[in-house]
Amino acid sequence: MQMTCPKCRGEMRQYERSGVVIDQCGECRGIFLDRGELEKLFEAEASWNRQHGGAPQQAA
Repeated sequence: MQMTCPKCRGEMRQYERSGVVIDQCGECRGIFLDRGELEKLFEAEASWNRQHGGAPQQAA
């Protein structure tokens, strides 16, 4: 099923990262997540940081 970007009506593509399906527009490069997917990405990042002894970097 082909999805259309809600912002610019461009063609959407799907990518899988850390078990989360990310929808990205090929035109405006907007990224769209379904409910709960942002939290899953946060959890995957926190897990990676725990395994590699690093703390998340915060923007100044």
